[in-house]
Amino acid sequence: MRQYRVGLKGRGPRWVELKLRYLFARIKPDLVHVHWAHFAVPVRRVWRGPLVVSAWGSDVYRRDQFTDREWADLAHTLQAVDLVTCDSDDLATAIHRELAVSRNRVVVIQWGVDTGLFSPEGDDLRTELDLHRRAVVFSARNFTPLYNQENIVEAFAQLYRERPDAFLLMKNYGGDADYVAKIRGAIRDRGLETHSHIVETVAYEAMPALYRTADVTVSIPFSDATPMALLEAMACGCVPVVSNLPSLREWVVDGENGFLVDPRDTASIRQAMHHALAPGRQGLANAAIAVVRTKADQRTHMGLADDYYRRLMRN
Repeated sequence: MRQYRVGLKGRGPRWVELKLRYLFARIKPDLVHVHWAHFAVPVRRVWRGPLVVSAWGSDVYRRDQFTDREWADLAHTLQAVDLVTCDSDDLATAIHRELAVSRNRVVVIQWGVDTGLFSPEGDDLRTELDLHRRAVVFSARNFTPLYNQENIVEAFAQLYRERPDAFLLMKNYGGDADYVAKIRGAIRDRGLETHSHIVETVAYEAMPALYRTADVTVSIPFSDATPMALLEAMACGCVPVVSNLPSLREWVVDGENGFLVDPRDTASIRQAMHHALAPGRQGLANAAIAVVRTKADQRTHMGLADDYYRRLMRN
């Protein structure tokens, strides 16, 4: 594997196209795979070989974030590429419906969970973080407004009043500085500073121990596809509390392997956290583990991606 830093931030469209032409001439790829749908627009202008595009959610679900011209360019580009991949059936439907991409060019391929690494067996961080005898709620999503961390803090504050053993664990990895300050302020204002902890960037191989530290994982954005953080947490035995969104209903069945909530309703989020920490939680956790192992195994999905790559390069 070789990595090239493209350095496109703040550059105009003409500069971007020239840089891409230079890189493709230097690398001489057999196939190009773009991992953000809108970035396929400049790539398609300069690359006529096999092109795969992955949509990850916000690039398709959040239509309000893009101009009419940007949306039209995206539709025109995706209709012309060889394959569009995404990580949920609902997102695949949205790509077909909103962007008029032929259904036979859109496939669901998960990034996939390494279920050997992400499993309930192994070390955790309870001793390191002094969390023995605590009921740990974990928010693994980043610190940006999309992920609705303020409602997680508010719901947890309500939970803590009835469960003084509860502890809120959060993870910040390069989030918006102003938003981080806002969430820290909310934690301070609710008197939760000694009952919560925010960890900074964690190495990939250390993430399973962090997930195993938690009893519950909470992910309540206002829009979402299939978040890897959620699937990895489920694979480690965390009971999920997630937004009631079509893509997430593909993974979480309310009351069977987790809980679905209105991301704006802190009372329902608190109640779901409470149920997820109840004595019968192990049955929910086992069901969550089984779903990931059955539907999101990394080896299976990467094998599918490999098959598509080889097929496209033969044509």
